[in-house]
Amino acid sequence: MPGSCPCGHGTWAAPANRREALALARHHDEIAHLLTVVARDSGRRLGVLRCTRCRRLWAEDSMTSGHADMFFIYPIDATDPEDWPARARPLNPPPG
Repeated sequence: MPGSCPCGHGTWAAPANRREALALARHHDEIAHLLTVVARDSGRRLGVLRCTRCRRLWAEDSMTSGHADMFFIYPIDATDPEDWPARARPLNPPPG
């Protein structure tokens, strides 16, 4: 059933703005113990993580506050998670 895993994959979406990205950064901190790395493109600061319980995928992205970089996650359904970072574009959430 969607939303039944503690990772909350079924209850989140890609952020539309920085406020939502900040909420997803906090969510990442809360569920980090459930996530394992599938793939990363360190040069572009994108990655794919997998929940160890429900096996669903999360994108890892980053944004800068002007003082520090912050990583956030959002749920994805990728058919090739190992290749996803190479094909994806950073979201760069707008202010809001």
